[in-house]
Amino acid sequence: MLVVLLVGMLDSLFEIFAVVVGFCVGSFANVVICRLPRGESVVSPSSFCPDCRARLKWRDMIPVISWIFLKGRCRYCKAAISGRYPIIETACAALFVLTTRFLEADIVILPLWCLVFVLLCVAVVDWDAMEIPDGLLVVGAMAGLIWIWLVPNSPGWLDVLLGVAAGALPLLILDRLVWIIAKKPGFGLGDTKLMAMAGLFLGWQGMPAAYFIAFVSGGLYGIALLITKKAERGDYIAFGPFLCLGILSAIFIISIQ
Repeated sequence: MLVVLLVGMLDSLFEIFAVVVGFCVGSFANVVICRLPRGESVVSPSSFCPDCRARLKWRDMIPVISWIFLKGRCRYCKAAISGRYPIIETACAALFVLTTRFLEADIVILPLWCLVFVLLCVAVVDWDAMEIPDGLLVVGAMAGLIWIWLVPNSPGWLDVLLGVAAGALPLLILDRLVWIIAKKPGFGLGDTKLMAMAGLFLGWQGMPAAYFIAFVSGGLYGIALLITKKAERGDYIAFGPFLCLGILSAIFIISIQ
């Protein structure tokens, strides 16, 4: 159903290109999300079933379609394949289309697509493992530098430097305050570096919106956990996914102003 709705959104050849590339990049994002926290190469070996270790053929790896035709099970050992795989692929394709449509860009959209890929991977990896791999942030920072160079209306260098500072300093200060008051870490360094990387795309102007959305959504999630007794006061939650939501939302907010 999600795929049908997504296809129905398309109204240009470039958006068709965007959705095809988005599904393929989303498939690669699944590889990164699975392997990177375990310290494995995302390039080799080729894709395999995590249960029976059988090497997957091309027909087993067509985004979304293979999962549907295989009925969510491995062709070789019949082990269940998580429904998260097609969800991530579809989410990536949808975000590629949305960035293409609302930002009204052509080939210069590539750095933003790279950012979408990085944010998607960071959000899921942090949700699973409570860590943000530096390698993903380096890729995002490189895309940010290309974005500044390619796009005429991107933030200027002064705004970018202020944006990096505005991204990193709030979490550094909050972390120190939590340490002084509660004698324990508040935010991981990965969160701080994530927001510094986001400053390359948002400048300082986009940081208030990114932080507001991140803290509101993260706070509501934390309250829900407390109400449902799935967490206790003082427990840590992965904040990276909410920061990623804030960053992406801020980009759209800036684009429509």
